[in-house]
Amino acid sequence: MEERLKKIREDLKKTQKEMSAFLGLGEITWQNYERGISKPKLATMEKLALLGYNIAWVTTGHGNMLVSCVKEDNNSDFTNTGANVNKSKIFNLLLNQLEEIYTKEELEQKPHNFISMRAFDLTMNIVNLADSDVTAVNMVKLMLMEEKNKKD
Repeated sequence: MEERLKKIREDLKKTQKEMSAFLGLGEITWQNYERGISKPKLATMEKLALLGYNIAWVTTGHGNMLVSCVKEDNNSDFTNTGANVNKSKIFNLLLNQLEEIYTKEELEQKPHNFISMRAFDLTMNIVNLADSDVTAVNMVKLMLMEEKNKKD
């Protein structure tokens, strides 16, 4: 399981410190997960599931890494028009865009995991409302405009 947890962290483009903060864990706790010293608790597994990771895959290695696997072509990121929304891609898109909205000075006045938690909250709102990646991306654009306006 430790290799799969590391793969999830890498898929989210996070360091061990960032991943632990993102999930509300101590840094040593996540390190112990990746070392195989301890196993994630149910609350941690639920957060991973909300991000679209297949808990059966996390625990056993069987099946796909993502519950809602979206076929990607190399020409475009969000071409799916079916009923699946790729939570991991939406999260990463939001994370990158939010990092561009807030200045370093603004972030110093916020909790250390503000950007990742904000991206997580927005991702969950979007995937609960969107029926496809295309719709989700349009919602991301609207939410980011709203975020910028709220900040200003």
